[in-house]
Amino acid sequence: MILDADPFSDSPPQSPTDTVLPDYAPADAASASRRPSGPPSGRPPSYMPPRRPAAPITYTFHSWSASLMLLLPPAAGAGDRTPVANVAVALNLNPFAPLAYVTTVRRGGQSDGAPVGEFEIAVAHNRATVRIGNRWERIANVLSQRRDTKHWRWRLNGIEFFWDCTKQLDDGSPMCLCLDGRGSQLASFVPPPIDASPPLPDATLTVFPDGHECFDHILISALIVERKLTLSF
Repeated sequence: MILDADPFSDSPPQSPTDTVLPDYAPADAASASRRPSGPPSGRPPSYMPPRRPAAPITYTFHSWSASLMLLLPPAAGAGDRTPVANVAVALNLNPFAPLAYVTTVRRGGQSDGAPVGEFEIAVAHNRATVRIGNRWERIANVLSQRRDTKHWRWRLNGIEFFWDCTKQLDDGSPMCLCLDGRGSQLASFVPPPIDASPPLPDATLTVFPDGHECFDHILISALIVERKLTLSF
C-alpha cells in the first residue's frame, strides 16, 4: 500500500483519541503466558498475516529461547498460535564497526525461515543500516526524527507513515502510534517499560486493517524505533 502522506513538518499528524488500545495483562498473567500454547515441533507452517482483515489484530512478542523471540497472532481454535515471525539479535564483531547489533526478522517460528528484513545499529557510533527484501538503506535515509522529539517518519519503497511515541501507559510502557499522512491509525506498538523490574510484560503490536497492507514495514520500523528509544534512555 502506498500512503499519501503530508510533507514532514514540525507538527506530526494528530493521534486519534477515540481508539481503544490494548493494555498489558497483570505481570503474573504475562509471565504465565510467556510460553505460547502448543509449542511447535519440527517445522510448523508459517502463518501469514491477512492482507486486510475486517478488524485490528493484536500480535504478541514471546521470548522462546535465549536468542529467539516469536511474534504470535491471537489464539484461535484449540489454542494453536503459529508464529507470524521470529526476531533474533546477534553481535557484529567487525573490527571496523565494533559493538554493532544485527536484528534479523524471519517468517514463521524457525531461525532459518524466509527473511523479512534486518537492521544493524551500533552502540558507540552512528553506523545504522536496514534491509527489507533485497534493498539496503542507511536508517538515516529511511527513518527521520522530528528534531529531539519522539516522532519519526518512515519512508521506503513508496511507503510512508509516522510513529508517535509521546504517550505512556500507567505502568510506564511507551505507547507508540503508527499513523498515515491523514492521521488515520495503522498500528500501535507497546514495548515493556524500559526501567521496570522483571518479570516484564510481553510487548504487543496491534495492526489495523489498512496497516496490514504494509505489515513488514510496520514490524521492522517498530523494532528500530524501540531500539532508538532504548538507546536514548
